[in-house]
Amino acid sequence: MPTNYHPNIADVWRNAVPKDLIWEMTEKVAPMSLLLPLLGAGISYAAYADDLSVSGWPWKIGLLMTFACFVAPFVIYMMYRRRNLLWVCGLVQSIGVFAVYFFFGIFAYIFYFMFAPLPLQVRWAGLLGGIALTVYWVAISRRSVLHTIKTTSLVEQAFDGNTSNLRYRIQPGVMLFEQLGKERSPFSKIYYWIALGIAPFYLILSRLLSSNFGANGVLFALAVLGMPVSLWFVGLLVRIYLLIVSLPRQLGKQHRKPVLVAE
Repeated sequence: MPTNYHPNIADVWRNAVPKDLIWEMTEKVAPMSLLLPLLGAGISYAAYADDLSVSGWPWKIGLLMTFACFVAPFVIYMMYRRRNLLWVCGLVQSIGVFAVYFFFGIFAYIFYFMFAPLPLQVRWAGLLGGIALTVYWVAISRRSVLHTIKTTSLVEQAFDGNTSNLRYRIQPGVMLFEQLGKERSPFSKIYYWIALGIAPFYLILSRLLSSNFGANGVLFALAVLGMPVSLWFVGLLVRIYLLIVSLPRQLGKQHRKPVLVAE
């Protein structure tokens, strides 16, 4: 190297200042936190307020959720910027996943049975059935994740420690979780297929029993698609919360050191 070499100031600054990983996560989450809830609000206005003329609440709730899901990650970032805490990254990520869940689980499914013109017995069967199935899926997802955390070497392999902090790499950690969970989870795949199969079955059955096959056909199709897809995102949300939000906070208190995202 020539003796008169002078390093670029920008390169020195980049090497001296660690990446702001919370901001990187916020950038990734922001588009889907905005687009899907906003799309749900737009379709709600066109369908429930304009075409069917039954209620303006769906699109108003959709706009409120769009605002909350889009703004919340930036608020969290402003509170914890440049600290690279793992649980904060998990919290930001969970908001993005919830925005997707809102589109499929609440807008596509819950709104359909709350606001679409349906027979009363079909309305209540759909609402109570969907809520019960979601609660059931949350329960078995939680149990499965906790089983993997408590009975495998996930924590020892995924979290690297030193004298000042613990570090966790998100992508390798996810791959490790899927490997250990698939091999040692007490829940077989039959739960997955039962959950994804029940919802379309009773939705189609309720539709056949309904006398209204007109303007809400698109909403019905979204509801049929929405329930099984929303169950998958509910399971993902449970995993993110337990593994990337709750567990790091527990480990931080236990070891008296912060748990950070590794670059």
